[in-house]
Amino acid sequence: MSTFNINRFGQALKCQLMVGRKMWIRLFSIYTLVMFMAGLFWTRIQGTSYELMETWGTDELYQAYERHVTQSVAFGVVFFCIAMLFGAGGMFSQMKDTRTRSAYLLWPVSNLEKYVISILLSIVLMAVVTIGAFMLADALRVFVDWVTGRIIVWGIPKFFSPQGEEITVSGEWRLLWMVLTMIFYFHSLYIVGGTLFRRQQFLLTSGTIIAVSILLTIILNHIDWSGVDIEFVNSHWDEETQTYIHVFHPLFYIINTVGCLLIVFHYWASYKLFTRMQVINNKWLNV
Repeated sequence: MSTFNINRFGQALKCQLMVGRKMWIRLFSIYTLVMFMAGLFWTRIQGTSYELMETWGTDELYQAYERHVTQSVAFGVVFFCIAMLFGAGGMFSQMKDTRTRSAYLLWPVSNLEKYVISILLSIVLMAVVTIGAFMLADALRVFVDWVTGRIIVWGIPKFFSPQGEEITVSGEWRLLWMVLTMIFYFHSLYIVGGTLFRRQQFLLTSGTIIAVSILLTIILNHIDWSGVDIEFVNSHWDEETQTYIHVFHPLFYIINTVGCLLIVFHYWASYKLFTRMQVINNKWLNV
């Protein structure tokens, strides 16, 4: 089947959620425990002791403890990024052995519907699970702080605070474009790796990216760049507006555009690899 039927897609998505609910509940519990323990580490072990901060006064105590909470939120953001890459790498984790692989490939659903379901689960549901785990972990940390008589500082608002607000307000949307391109580019690489590799997708994809990065670094270091003087972003202080003015080189737009095209290509290549999957494939690759 090559068509996309919305009713069949909805039923298949519901079925896939029901089949994998135990795995998602287990993942939610693990994520919650990890971020809860990390929150306790940043607020109770790392940094200045709470007993010492209590002697500083109310305002100083709140500011100092808020910095500790901010550190735990920063860990939560990094953990969220890693979880999204892990979800991308494991988008076909339901095809581990021959029996489950055969059942999934013979499922009376089109390839496009199967692929979209896997994408939604690995991206949207993984994001919901990770954010939900962070919110529960932060609530548990606040509860422990309340029970032990500490001040209450929530980390949830900091997690959802717009980190790119300064970029957007100053009009430098190009910097935000560059950051988003880098994020989605790495995510698309893990999408391809999660489709290409048959087992240990996250580890093999990470190892491949590291190996290629090292190889490219070695090659670039052997090139004579003495005659090349290109500044992709040239910044200078404007006394009139009291802000930094950024001047972007044309190569900046070319590289970011190529990056966006590669992201689209990676998702397309991932889908094409999925359509070529068979029950019996290579031991390590889905080809």
